[in-house]
Amino acid sequence: MTSQSQQERYRVVILGGGIHGVGVLHDLVSRGWKDNLLIDKGTLGCGTSSRSTKLIHGGLRYLEHIRDFPLVAEGLKERQLLMNLASDLVKPLPLIFPVLNKGGVSRPMIKIGLSLYDFLAGSKRIERHRSIAESEVSQLAPTLDKSLFKHYYLFYDGQTDDLALVNRVAASARSHGGKIVENTKAEKITPDKDGYIITLNYGGELRTISTRYIVNAMGPWAHEILSASQIEPKYEGINNKGAHLMVQDIGLKSGVFLQSPEDGRIFFVLPWLGKTLIGTTETAFSSSPDSVITDQNDIQYLLDHTNRFFSKKLKEKDIEAKFSGLRWLAKDKTAGLSDTSRSYQISQHRHGHGIIFTIYGGKLTAYRALSETLGNMIISDFGDLQKSQTDKKQFWNKTSLNIESSVITRFRGM
Repeated sequence: MTSQSQQERYRVVILGGGIHGVGVLHDLVSRGWKDNLLIDKGTLGCGTSSRSTKLIHGGLRYLEHIRDFPLVAEGLKERQLLMNLASDLVKPLPLIFPVLNKGGVSRPMIKIGLSLYDFLAGSKRIERHRSIAESEVSQLAPTLDKSLFKHYYLFYDGQTDDLALVNRVAASARSHGGKIVENTKAEKITPDKDGYIITLNYGGELRTISTRYIVNAMGPWAHEILSASQIEPKYEGINNKGAHLMVQDIGLKSGVFLQSPEDGRIFFVLPWLGKTLIGTTETAFSSSPDSVITDQNDIQYLLDHTNRFFSKKLKEKDIEAKFSGLRWLAKDKTAGLSDTSRSYQISQHRHGHGIIFTIYGGKLTAYRALSETLGNMIISDFGDLQKSQTDKKQFWNKTSLNIESSVITRFRGM
């Protein structure tokens, strides 16, 4: 950073180096905008963007609500696009959806849901869903306890290394002129005649930069900077916690999409990078985002429910890593967490010619579409007509930035 008397000026400053932050930076540089800066208080993807279920999907369970059909359709379109743009990172994954003998979603309802999923994907679908016999289930998921089920469907979604995807997008943005600064915290936003002044803290040293547009892509931490700047949020935010365990490979050649008959929660048991990943969502989290952990209740829930459906019984000593992520949503005051829409919202605070955009919601799968929408809002306000090019391979790097190669050490202590 330069000294106070040589204050740096950027057209856009993006706060937060998760998938949406790097996605917006990538979008803007693909339009030819070079005077942008992304700032992250840690390292890229170190927050919730690297603590997902690793799926690139439309969201089969979101089909419970008609209002979310466009969200699912968008996700399925983006799923196919990411498989083309980053085929080494985003790959097809077969998933078994078994029908319980007792309880859970009925066979007709599962069939309707999967048929609708195929329909919304249209020409972008990977393969059409189908019924499969026990013999095929035994090949794909040999330790699944088949005495508990009466029928099986197979469908497809995508899977990725989420941290590697964040770094691939960041590398693509940087190679086209995007500027990124890590380990720097945004302390406060102050309106001024040309937009905003942002006070930054780098290793205890305070500096300021100025900008016309701010993109608040801090996810679960988004309201902290607004509060420190005495800016009233436009939406009430809510954090949806997803807890995950990683254990040794239990022989899966496909993922398994399961439902708890008691509480209706969906959870996944997935092969991932030579390990088995177990995860679920739908837990409200009201404490500080910095304090999120996979606690004993999460561990017991995931172990009990996995052991219920698999013949290979897991114990706590089998856990090699655990981590929890938060999805930051705009709260629907008339609905509970499970009924709150996963569609994104972008709020705006205006001061003169300046705007602060704050992102709520959004999915890893559809980050590019959200980033393009936000990019359109920015350039439209500025009076530019350049179109996003992030759907073109020439704007993508073939390699990612350097990341921790060990799957286990990446999540140790979370």
